[in-house]
Parts: sequence; structure tokens; C-alpha cells
Amino acid sequence: MFSDHSDEPTSFPSTWKTEQSLESGGTQTEEVGTQDEECQVTDQIEAGVQTEEEEQKSLGPAEYDEASLSEFLKRVTPKVLRELDRRARSQAFLGYGAVEEEAGTGGKLLHTLRCNQTDQECVVSGMGWSSTGSVVGVSFGAGEHDDWCSHRGTIAVWNINRSDFDANQPERVIEAASCVLCLAFHPSNPALFAAGTFNGEILVYDLSRTEDVTPLAVGECGGGGVSTLAWVELGDLRGGDGGPHRAPHTLTATTTTGHVLVWALNLTKQTLTLKAGYMVRTQDIPRGVRTQVGEDTGVGIAAASYSPDDPSVFLVGGEGGSLFLCSANPESPTVMDLSGVHLHRCVTATLAPHTGRTLEAQFSPHHRHALLSAGSDNQIRLYSLLQPNKPITATHSEESVTCARWSPSRPLVFAAGLSSGRVVLHDLDPRTGRQQPFITLASPGRAVAVTALRFNHRNMTQLGVGDALGRVLVWQLPTQAVSPLPGELSTLQGLLDILKD
Repeated sequence: MFSDHSDEPTSFPSTWKTEQSLESGGTQTEEVGTQDEECQVTDQIEAGVQTEEEEQKSLGPAEYDEASLSEFLKRVTPKVLRELDRRARSQAFLGYGAVEEEAGTGGKLLHTLRCNQTDQECVVSGMGWSSTGSVVGVSFGAGEHDDWCSHRGTIAVWNINRSDFDANQPERVIEAASCVLCLAFHPSNPALFAAGTFNGEILVYDLSRTEDVTPLAVGECGGGGVSTLAWVELGDLRGGDGGPHRAPHTLTATTTTGHVLVWALNLTKQTLTLKAGYMVRTQDIPRGVRTQVGEDTGVGIAAASYSPDDPSVFLVGGEGGSLFLCSANPESPTVMDLSGVHLHRCVTATLAPHTGRTLEAQFSPHHRHALLSAGSDNQIRLYSLLQPNKPITATHSEESVTCARWSPSRPLVFAAGLSSGRVVLHDLDPRTGRQQPFITLASPGRAVAVTALRFNHRNMTQLGVGDALGRVLVWQLPTQAVSPLPGELSTLQGLLDILKD
């Protein structure tokens, strides 16, 4: 069944190690070609022109024939006298009075500025002109707030002198986290302006930074809404450490919580530093008009103005119609402080208050002792700084007054904005005998309340008027509203001296 068997062994060589064959190769790119060329700029040619020599005109007396002139006068004189006698006996112009040039016609509406990027309920809350008078800045905010602010604030800037100016498209539109209540341009740098918000922020912008819409510097005012802003040149102030310091062109802000804050702007470091602070308290209100007794809280400030001769003296209008004269050099501090800076008392005198709210308080730009105020009682008053307890004159308006401003060119003229949308210019000069406004600017289209009013201090014929529809009307005023009358300043001095007599 099984048998032995033997075969020859079979083998095969290993193949996992073999010799690799190598072969050399090469490539060559094409030779890069180069070429030189030359160019020559256009030849310049100089040319000159020569004007003709101007002939010198003789300024001596004209030569004429006296005999011929005498003969002409003898011939026409009897005829001229006859016509003059007939004109004197004629009754054709009986009862006719010449109409003054531009009287009652108002001004010319130059531009109607609109910003479509604002909320529908926003009104013009503030406006200002740059130091060159070419740029107008407008702040927008809601007309009323029941509680905190949930609106979007907007700042729009137009340059009305640009060739590509568009009244419906601002040159710059800047958004803020809350309503913007006020705006103020720097007095010498036309690109620099500050805006104050409902949430208590101060935002400083530089328009020369065209690609940047973020603020250059930001300041916090302690929670109260920023009601007014002003650039002033104050002298030695009492700083947070109790020592004096120099603060040229500082930024002052007032708030709805009664604070008057002085800020220093450092353009190099882009910082806004609080240097001094003041407070208007409830105890500063006269007892006859004080609504809160025994409480030492701040009085909401609605208007403020600084004396052009001495900016350390300022005027503020507060809640309940109160008006206060204040000093930036106080002696006694209050018990409060803000951001490490002690808040000083500042009220030195109290003016006769309005009935209702104070809407405007302003120093005269023409006389150091003249003060102007406006209130919701429809009165616009003239005060004397030397005797502030009684107004010198009071102008009553049949319509609700919303704002008022002194004229920068005429010492006795002021403009008042009304709830009907009209702006009227009053003349305090008793020599004119005007009992009614002598210039009226009527709003075109739908009539709504005037909310802001600013004269252009560089081009004094221009007046900017903001209203509750978010429009800004730029008016050109007639000559009689801008050119001062002879002796007008002395007449203002006479009005201020009435109480002394």
C-alpha cells in the first residue's frame, strides 16, 4: 500500500533583494529674454503774459461849459417848480405809507436738511455750527421718555458749502446707544465736536478721521442725562485733589441730576478726564417755589450759559422754572463726589423764577450784565446781572415758546421758536415802537414745534431751526435782522439801568 520514494530536491532563488538600475536624466528651460526701453517726460515750456499798462485816471474836477449849464438850468427850473407844486396839491397818495424793505416778509429758506437714517419718533434735540460756519451738526433723540431710553440716537453732519452737498444725505451719520440730547462744536477746531446722550455719556468725535466712526474720547457723567455741553476757557479751577489747574478750552457738561462737570480733553492720549465738579441742590431753590422740603438732592438742569467776559460765572436754568447765578470758584464742598472728584456748591444768587419749566438761559454776547431766559409760561425775560431778583422786561407770547436765542449781531434782537413751527424775531428797542415780532419765519409744509434754534456765528445771516419732524431749516435772514442800528448798544445799557433809577 505504501512504498518508499525519493526525488531530487527542487529550489528557487530569493527575489526580495534585487539590484536596482539607475539612469541619469536632465532638463533645460528656455533662455529668459530681456529687453531695455527708455521713456522721456514731456518737455516743459514756460510762457509769460503782460497786461497793458493801466492808464491813470484823473481825479481832478471835470471840465464843463458854465454858460451852457446856466442856460439849461434857467430853461428847466420853472417847469420843475410847477411839477413840484402840482405834486404838493395832489391827493393821489393821501394815506399812503411806504413799506419798509423786507418788512414782514421774513427770510429766505436756503436748505431743508433731512436724515433718513433716524427713527420715526426722533426729533431734532440739538444742533451746532462749526467754527468756520460751513458745517452744521444735528443730534436726534426721542421727544419724550417714560422710563429708560431704548431708542437709537443719531448724529448727522452736513457741509452746506460743498459742491456735492445733498440736503437729504448727510456727509456723516454716527449712531449712539441712546438718544443724543445736545451737541457742541469746538470754538477753534472745526473738525472737533462733543455730543451728550440720555444715558449720561459724553462722546467726542473728530471729523478729520474720515474712516473712523468711533468716538475719539468718552466720558461718564454719573447716570444723569447730559442736558447741555459747552466749550469754554476757564481759568484756575479747584481740581479733584484740591489744587488749582489751568484748563484752556475745557468741555463743560450739565446733567438732569444737577451736576455741572468740567472735563479736560487730551487729544494725544485721546482721553476725557473729569477735573472739577459742581452741584445745584434742592436747598438752593427758594422756599416759595421749592416742591421738596428737607431733601438735599440735585436739581435737574435744562439750560446753561457762561459769561463771555468771565466764564467762571455761569447761568443755569433748572426744574420748576428756577434760575441760578453760579460761580466756578466755590469755597464749600458738598457731601457728594463723582469719580473721585468732590462736587462743590456753586449757586451764588437766585433769579426771579418762571412759572413752569425753564427752557433757555443765556448770557448776552454783547453786554456782560444782560441775561435772557425763556420758560413754559410763554415769557421771554431780560434780566440784569447786577439786580437779578426782578426782570427788566418780559415779552409775552400767545403761543407756547419752545426755545430762544440772542442775536449774535444785534444787541436788542432775540429769536424765539414756537410750538406752531414759526420762528419770530423780537426787537427790544423802545425807539422802534414795535409791539409785535418784526420778522416771522414760517415752517413750510406741516407745522410742528420748533425744538432747536442756533445762529451761525461765522455767517450771521444764517439761522438753523430744528423741529419735531426731524428737519433742519437753514434760513437766510434779511438785512434788517442782522445789521445793528446806531446806538443800539447804548439803548441796551439804558434798559439795564432802569432798575437803578
